Amino acid sequence: MAEFTYEDIYELLRAEKYSADLQPISTEQLQSIKQYLESKKGLLQKQKVSGLFDKSAREKLRSELENARRALREFYEKREKKVISRAVFTARSDFKVRDTTNFLKYEEEIYLKLLDILKESYSKFAMNFRANGIVKEKIAEPALDAPAQEQPAAAGPPLVANAIAASQEAAPALPQETQPSLKEISILQSVPQLIGTDLKPYGPFKEADVVKVPEEIAGLLIAQGKAKNMETLAPAA
Repeated sequence: MAEFTYEDIYELLRAEKYSADLQPISTEQLQSIKQYLESKKGLLQKQKVSGLFDKSAREKLRSELENARRALREFYEKREKKVISRAVFTARSDFKVRDTTNFLKYEEEIYLKLLDILKESYSKFAMNFRANGIVKEKIAEPALDAPAQEQPAAAGPPLVANAIAASQEAAPALPQETQPSLKEISILQSVPQLIGTDLKPYGPFKEADVVKVPEEIAGLLIAQGKAKNMETLAPAA
Protein backbone atom coordinates (compact mmCIF):
# COMPACT_ATOMS: atom_id res chain seq x y z
CA MET A 1 0.00 0.00 0.00
CA ALA A 2 1.30 3.46 -0.93
CA GLU A 3 2.27 5.80 1.89
CA PHE A 4 -0.60 7.95 3.13
CA THR A 5 -0.29 11.72 2.69
CA TYR A 6 -2.01 14.83 3.99
CA GLU A 7 -3.79 15.09 0.63
CA ASP A 8 -5.28 11.63 1.21
CA ILE A 9 -6.65 12.71 4.58
CA TYR A 10 -8.08 15.90 3.09
CA GLU A 11 -9.73 13.89 0.30
CA LEU A 12 -11.43 11.66 2.87
CA LEU A 13 -12.68 14.77 4.66
CA ARG A 14 -13.88 16.38 1.45
CA ALA A 15 -15.84 13.27 0.43
CA GLU A 16 -17.42 13.00 3.89
CA LYS A 17 -18.19 16.70 4.08
CA TYR A 18 -20.06 16.92 0.79
CA SER A 19 -22.03 13.69 1.03
CA ALA A 20 -25.24 13.13 2.96
CA ASP A 21 -24.32 9.51 3.63
CA LEU A 22 -21.38 7.90 5.41
CA GLN A 23 -18.55 7.29 3.00
CA PRO A 24 -16.67 3.96 2.88
CA ILE A 25 -13.42 3.76 4.84
CA SER A 26 -11.48 0.67 5.83
CA THR A 27 -9.52 -0.21 8.95
CA GLU A 28 -6.46 -0.40 6.70
CA GLN A 29 -6.93 3.26 5.77
CA LEU A 30 -7.24 4.19 9.44
CA GLN A 31 -4.03 2.31 10.15
CA SER A 32 -2.29 4.16 7.31
CA ILE A 33 -3.44 7.50 8.75
CA LYS A 34 -2.02 6.49 12.13
CA GLN A 35 1.32 5.57 10.55
CA TYR A 36 1.39 8.88 8.66
CA LEU A 37 0.82 10.90 11.85
CA GLU A 38 3.42 8.93 13.80
CA SER A 39 5.93 9.33 10.96
CA LYS A 40 5.47 13.11 10.74
CA LYS A 41 5.61 13.50 14.51
CA GLY A 42 8.83 11.45 14.69
CA LEU A 43 10.40 13.45 11.86
CA LEU A 44 9.53 16.72 13.57
CA GLN A 45 11.15 15.56 16.82
CA LYS A 46 14.30 14.52 14.95
CA GLN A 47 14.53 17.92 13.29
CA LYS A 48 14.35 19.64 16.66
CA VAL A 49 17.09 17.46 18.13
CA SER A 50 19.50 17.42 15.20
CA GLY A 51 19.25 21.09 14.33
CA LEU A 52 20.13 20.22 10.72
CA PHE A 53 16.96 21.73 9.33
CA ASP A 54 16.20 25.43 9.24
CA LYS A 55 13.29 26.95 11.11
CA SER A 56 11.11 27.35 7.99
CA ALA A 57 11.34 23.61 7.20
CA ARG A 58 10.34 22.71 10.75
CA GLU A 59 7.45 25.18 10.69
CA LYS A 60 6.24 23.75 7.41
CA LEU A 61 6.27 20.22 8.82
CA ARG A 62 4.58 21.36 12.04
CA SER A 63 1.88 23.14 10.03
CA GLU A 64 1.26 20.04 7.93
CA LEU A 65 0.92 17.90 11.04
CA GLU A 66 -1.49 20.34 12.71
CA ASN A 67 -3.60 20.62 9.55
CA ALA A 68 -3.74 16.84 9.25
CA ARG A 69 -4.90 16.50 12.86
CA ARG A 70 -7.51 19.23 12.33
CA ALA A 71 -8.80 17.56 9.17
CA LEU A 72 -8.95 14.19 10.91
CA ARG A 73 -10.90 15.68 13.83
CA GLU A 74 -13.39 17.32 11.46
CA PHE A 75 -13.67 14.03 9.53
CA TYR A 76 -14.59 12.24 12.76
CA GLU A 77 -17.15 14.90 13.73
CA LYS A 78 -18.86 14.69 10.33
CA ARG A 79 -19.22 10.92 10.65
CA GLU A 80 -20.35 11.23 14.27
CA LYS A 81 -23.21 13.55 13.29
CA LYS A 82 -24.29 11.17 10.55
CA VAL A 83 -24.35 8.19 12.93
CA ILE A 84 -26.48 10.17 15.41
CA SER A 85 -28.83 11.36 12.65
CA ARG A 86 -29.19 7.79 11.38
CA ALA A 87 -30.13 6.60 14.88
CA VAL A 88 -32.71 9.37 15.30
CA PHE A 89 -34.22 8.59 11.90
CA THR A 90 -34.43 4.90 12.79
CA ALA A 91 -36.15 5.76 16.07
CA ARG A 92 -38.69 7.91 14.23
CA SER A 93 -39.54 4.94 12.02
CA ASP A 94 -40.24 2.78 15.10
CA PHE A 95 -36.94 0.94 14.56
CA LYS A 96 -38.34 -0.87 11.55
CA VAL A 97 -35.84 0.41 8.99
CA ARG A 98 -32.16 -0.05 9.84
CA ASP A 99 -29.16 0.62 7.66
CA THR A 100 -25.52 0.30 8.75
CA THR A 101 -23.98 0.73 5.30
CA ASN A 102 -20.37 1.98 5.49
CA PHE A 103 -20.32 1.90 9.30
CA LEU A 104 -17.03 1.15 11.00
CA LYS A 105 -17.33 -1.49 13.71
CA TYR A 106 -17.22 1.00 16.59
CA GLU A 107 -19.73 3.27 14.78
CA GLU A 108 -22.18 0.40 14.49
CA GLU A 109 -21.78 -0.30 18.21
CA ILE A 110 -22.50 3.36 19.00
CA TYR A 111 -25.49 3.32 16.63
CA LEU A 112 -27.05 0.30 18.36
CA LYS A 113 -26.45 1.79 21.81
CA LEU A 114 -28.11 5.03 20.71
CA LEU A 115 -31.13 3.06 19.52
CA ASP A 116 -31.42 1.44 22.96
CA ILE A 117 -31.14 4.85 24.64
CA LEU A 118 -33.76 6.43 22.36
CA LYS A 119 -36.08 3.47 22.84
CA GLU A 120 -35.77 3.71 26.63
CA SER A 121 -36.23 7.48 26.52
CA TYR A 122 -39.48 7.20 24.60
CA SER A 123 -40.76 4.47 26.91
CA LYS A 124 -40.14 6.66 29.98
CA PHE A 125 -41.83 9.60 28.30
CA ALA A 126 -44.84 7.49 27.25
CA MET A 127 -45.35 6.19 30.79
CA ASN A 128 -46.66 9.65 31.75
CA PHE A 129 -49.61 9.19 29.38
CA ARG A 130 -50.03 5.41 29.39
CA ALA A 131 -53.06 5.45 31.68
CA ASN A 132 -55.02 7.67 29.29
CA GLY A 133 -54.07 5.73 26.21
CA ILE A 134 -52.77 8.90 24.58
CA VAL A 135 -49.55 7.31 23.33
CA LYS A 136 -48.42 3.74 23.16
CA GLU A 137 -46.34 2.49 26.06
CA LYS A 138 -43.15 1.81 24.15
CA ILE A 139 -41.64 1.54 20.72
CA ALA A 140 -41.46 -2.17 20.09
CA GLU A 141 -39.26 -3.74 17.48
CA PRO A 142 -41.37 -5.87 15.10
CA ALA A 143 -41.07 -9.63 15.04
CA LEU A 144 -39.38 -10.96 11.94
CA ASP A 145 -41.71 -13.91 11.43
CA ALA A 146 -45.09 -12.17 11.52
CA PRO A 147 -46.54 -8.62 11.63
CA ALA A 148 -46.95 -7.19 15.12
CA GLN A 149 -50.53 -7.35 16.39
CA GLU A 150 -52.13 -4.01 17.09
CA GLN A 151 -52.81 -3.55 20.81
CA PRO A 152 -56.08 -1.91 21.91
CA ALA A 153 -55.64 1.48 23.55
CA ALA A 154 -56.39 1.87 27.25
CA ALA A 155 -59.91 3.08 27.93
CA GLY A 156 -58.84 6.10 30.00
CA PRO A 157 -61.27 8.50 31.69
CA PRO A 158 -65.00 8.26 30.75
CA LEU A 159 -64.94 11.34 28.52
CA VAL A 160 -61.93 10.07 26.63
CA ALA A 161 -63.38 6.55 26.38
CA ASN A 162 -66.74 7.87 25.16
CA ALA A 163 -65.05 10.06 22.56
CA ILE A 164 -63.03 7.13 21.30
CA ALA A 165 -66.09 4.89 21.17
CA ALA A 166 -68.12 7.54 19.33
CA SER A 167 -65.42 8.10 16.75
CA GLN A 168 -65.11 4.37 16.18
CA GLU A 169 -68.89 4.04 15.65
CA ALA A 170 -69.00 6.98 13.25
CA ALA A 171 -65.96 5.99 11.22
CA PRO A 172 -66.31 3.41 8.45
CA ALA A 173 -64.65 0.07 9.02
CA LEU A 174 -61.10 -0.19 7.73
CA PRO A 175 -59.44 -3.33 6.40
CA GLN A 176 -57.48 -5.21 9.01
CA GLU A 177 -54.25 -4.99 7.04
CA THR A 178 -53.27 -1.81 5.24
CA GLN A 179 -50.44 -1.65 2.79
CA PRO A 180 -47.88 1.15 3.15
CA SER A 181 -47.96 4.04 0.71
CA LEU A 182 -45.39 3.57 -2.01
CA LYS A 183 -43.12 6.13 -3.58
CA GLU A 184 -41.37 5.75 -6.91
CA ILE A 185 -37.68 6.61 -6.73
CA SER A 186 -34.65 6.42 -8.97
CA ILE A 187 -31.65 4.66 -7.44
CA LEU A 188 -28.41 6.66 -7.59
CA GLN A 189 -26.15 4.20 -5.74
CA SER A 190 -26.24 0.48 -5.05
CA VAL A 191 -28.48 -0.30 -2.06
CA PRO A 192 -28.54 -3.51 0.02
CA GLN A 193 -31.78 -5.26 0.88
CA LEU A 194 -33.90 -3.39 3.46
CA ILE A 195 -36.91 -4.49 5.52
CA GLY A 196 -39.93 -2.20 5.30
CA THR A 197 -42.54 -1.39 7.96
CA ASP A 198 -44.70 -4.09 6.38
CA LEU A 199 -41.88 -6.54 7.22
CA LYS A 200 -41.32 -7.26 3.55
CA PRO A 201 -37.85 -7.19 1.97
CA TYR A 202 -37.06 -4.51 -0.60
CA GLY A 203 -33.98 -4.69 -2.77
CA PRO A 204 -31.18 -5.02 -3.26
CA PHE A 205 -31.20 -2.30 -5.90
CA LYS A 206 -28.52 -1.17 -8.32
CA GLU A 207 -27.73 2.22 -9.79
CA ALA A 208 -30.27 3.54 -12.35
CA ASP A 209 -33.07 1.23 -11.10
CA VAL A 210 -36.51 2.87 -10.87
CA VAL A 211 -38.42 1.17 -8.06
CA LYS A 212 -41.47 1.54 -5.85
CA VAL A 213 -40.77 1.27 -2.13
CA PRO A 214 -42.56 2.33 1.10
CA GLU A 215 -42.32 6.04 1.86
CA GLU A 216 -40.15 5.43 4.95
CA ILE A 217 -37.52 3.57 2.93
CA ALA A 218 -37.75 6.14 0.14
CA GLY A 219 -37.22 8.96 2.64
CA LEU A 220 -34.17 7.22 4.09
CA LEU A 221 -32.55 6.62 0.70
CA ILE A 222 -33.31 10.14 -0.55
CA ALA A 223 -31.91 11.67 2.66
CA GLN A 224 -28.74 9.63 2.23
CA GLY A 225 -28.36 10.74 -1.39
CA LYS A 226 -28.80 7.17 -2.66
CA ALA A 227 -32.00 7.92 -4.56
CA LYS A 228 -34.08 10.75 -5.95
CA ASN A 229 -37.81 11.23 -5.82
CA MET A 230 -39.93 10.43 -8.86
CA GLU A 231 -43.54 10.65 -7.73
CA THR A 232 -45.79 9.62 -4.85
CA LEU A 233 -48.03 6.66 -5.54
CA ALA A 234 -51.28 5.56 -3.97
CA PRO A 235 -51.24 2.65 -1.47
CA ALA A 236 -50.70 -0.69 -3.14
CA ALA A 237 -53.82 -2.73 -3.76
